[in-house]
Amino acid sequence: MRDSVRGIALLVFLLIVVVALSIGSVRLDSATSDEPAHIASGVIKVTAGWLGFYNAQPPLMDSLSAVPVVLAGYRMPAGWKGKTNHWAVGKYFLYRTGYDAYRILFLARLPTIVLFAALGIVMYWFVLQETGGRTWALIAAALGGFCPNLMAHGRLVTVDLALTFFTFTATAFLLRFIDRPSSWTAILLGITTAAAALSKASASILGPYFAVVIVAALILRRVEARALWRGLAVAAVAGLLFFEAFMLAEISPAYAREQYPTTPRLLVPFTEYLAMVREIRTWYEHGHDYPQFLVGQFSPSGWPYYYPIAFLLKTTLPAIFLFVAALVVGVRRKSFAFWSLLLFICLFLAVAASGHLALGIRYVLPIYPFIYALTAIALSMANLRRAGTAVVVILLAWHVAENLVAYPSYISYFNESIGSRKNADKFLIDSNLDWGQDLRRLDLWCRKNKVSQIAVHYTGGGFVEYELRSAKPIIRTAPGPDLLPKGYFALSRHLYRISRKFWGVDYDDYLAASHARYVTTIGGSIYVFRIE
Repeated sequence: MRDSVRGIALLVFLLIVVVALSIGSVRLDSATSDEPAHIASGVIKVTAGWLGFYNAQPPLMDSLSAVPVVLAGYRMPAGWKGKTNHWAVGKYFLYRTGYDAYRILFLARLPTIVLFAALGIVMYWFVLQETGGRTWALIAAALGGFCPNLMAHGRLVTVDLALTFFTFTATAFLLRFIDRPSSWTAILLGITTAAAALSKASASILGPYFAVVIVAALILRRVEARALWRGLAVAAVAGLLFFEAFMLAEISPAYAREQYPTTPRLLVPFTEYLAMVREIRTWYEHGHDYPQFLVGQFSPSGWPYYYPIAFLLKTTLPAIFLFVAALVVGVRRKSFAFWSLLLFICLFLAVAASGHLALGIRYVLPIYPFIYALTAIALSMANLRRAGTAVVVILLAWHVAENLVAYPSYISYFNESIGSRKNADKFLIDSNLDWGQDLRRLDLWCRKNKVSQIAVHYTGGGFVEYELRSAKPIIRTAPGPDLLPKGYFALSRHLYRISRKFWGVDYDDYLAASHARYVTTIGGSIYVFRIE
């Protein structure tokens, strides 16, 4: 009993630190590129039940993010219906309505932070059930909680962390159900699987993944087939009921009548979801209009090796070392949980590699809790001696230290393999480095350095005229045609790196011609130059 209380107390302490770091670091983050659209989408869905607005992803997380915003009294002004530029509508809502954009951002980010903390609880519970060791459960929770990539996206109004949480939680319930079938576990399995599907289209991978795991359990674990199928039927019913109830609650009668006039009301949720999937599939299959970048190369359709490279560059080195050690140990053991978790990691990476989107590590974010849980479970079977235990402790401490050193710039985190962090944009850009998060910090820098005017070429979800209050901004939209005027110039690192590909003018040449001198980097994503 004493060990149980101590373990829970340590977990609570860990989560308090993680939440404090999350809130403290995101407090000054400007809106990232996708956040305005997600916020506007959520507010419209919650208040008007209009799912057709920004239906690039299912509606669950957008709606959850909008709940505190709507409860605080914020509403979308009239005129949004029929608009197709969701990013423009989102920016209008944040910056042109007279609302406090910073308060809206903070409120909308809170549900994601709650899910991030909940992920730590689920990881602790799952590893504890699999290993029986509270120490290994805490190690798994610490690896997840202090992961710079999970923390980077575990504070933002996007769907990536929701997908991560629900896919891992659903898998944890499936594996627990296989070990100890119960009606409650089956119900939770169904609900979390449906929630994953309602969070992001990538959750469709759970179908084939669960099928393989279930077949393997029947063959290798020799589980009682009747109890298993009965429980899976309960899970399926629970999942369908949750899906139907959520979608019916979301879809307004007016939207259903306008979009599906001949479809029975109970079938509208499924028809709407299939329409979303078709649109998302088209987007995924055709790549992205913006240049996709990897280690000096551009591509409209990505690379099959993009995500493994991104993983090696943006995951802490101690976490990679622990994962490799866990693989060496785990492949020699007959652990059903180990092989099930490894299967998900391999399957998710394989599907990501087959697509044409290469925009950031966030697209494979769900693999991280699987990796960390697998690591803890495998190492718990290693019978480590004192030296081995010391190595694990040192690597875990290094992992935590990497997080603390990266604070508050988690989006732009890279490990030591790139050398100086100044080299980051030579390897990866977009949401790996510069997603527009540091515009507000640029304003603070201008205030501290008494800069009264500054030229700005910025990309992201922030709004320069709203956020630069200490200095008059001169908006730039390209490198040229005229040289930069004397004074200060702020440049998003993403735009710096894509300049030749996008405008045919290399920013290095343009800055040299303008006699620009590098001054500093704001938060990892915005260069500041002095034009002499």
